Amino acid sequence: MSGASFEQGEGRWQGAAEVYDGEGHFAGYGRDARAIRRSLDGRTVEVEVSFTGPFQLSGRYTITDHGDHRVYGGPLNYGYAEALGDGLIDANNYWPDIGLSQRFFLMVLPGGDTQLSLALMSRGEQLVYAVVGEYSRRSGADPASAPGSRHDQRDDPSAGRGAALLDRPGTWSGELNLVGTDGTPAGATHYREQVEADDDGRAIVVSLTGTGFTDDARIRFDTDGWHRWTGRAGTAVGSESLWGGRAVSGNLIFGGPGLRLWRREVARSDGRRKGVLHTWYRGGTRVGAAHGVLRFSPADSTTGHD
Repeated sequence: MSGASFEQGEGRWQGAAEVYDGEGHFAGYGRDARAIRRSLDGRTVEVEVSFTGPFQLSGRYTITDHGDHRVYGGPLNYGYAEALGDGLIDANNYWPDIGLSQRFFLMVLPGGDTQLSLALMSRGEQLVYAVVGEYSRRSGADPASAPGSRHDQRDDPSAGRGAALLDRPGTWSGELNLVGTDGTPAGATHYREQVEADDDGRAIVVSLTGTGFTDDARIRFDTDGWHRWTGRAGTAVGSESLWGGRAVSGNLIFGGPGLRLWRREVARSDGRRKGVLHTWYRGGTRVGAAHGVLRFSPADSTTGHD
């Protein structure tokens, strides 16, 4: 459920999402319809929303724009969102009608007509749903569904795709925008993430360059399709959760500089691009963040995709 998915434009919007349960199993598709009306002062919008899928939500809430942040004023949705860049928000919300808290990021892709989002919806500290959203600025947008029924896809970690989009051998690359501790722009970095298969597909090796916050890293993850985790040795250690092989969230610890990386990423359904939000911490203090859109080049290709 995308708490702010369509606040980028006034009018009526429709979109679709993939919903996963708290264990990472595919639970079904959701359809999201909403109408946005802007107030005369230009700072507040009223959002009328209807979400139909594995869970249901309908009603209204307001969003007030304060420049570097936004406040969700209920009654359907309460919370706070930080605007980390043009077309990117990082939010914490609460949906009282279903009793679920939400950690959420929304990114508008270049061109302004496509949005990617990841909503982690919990009751207390227990994850109940993960919602992977891909929305377009057109009426009647439907999800790019995989073949098979929901029952077939439930026990497939790739949700019927046959392969995890984020684990494919190849390279993700592009420019990431950097923000400082207070969320202000701090330049950019050319980021590169090379993925190699290992141990007959039971592991991957991820090489990172240009993170903007620490030295290059080479990380070996064991994987069961639902999760990734490291051993004791390596430049970084930690674990991550996967949803449908196209979205990931997890924390990695870089012992040398004493930094922790909260990595959240969502690939488009065609696997050609992904939106990333990498938030860096020292202890509980945010050091900064890197965000942007990366393009994928398969291991047997020397060029990327548009």
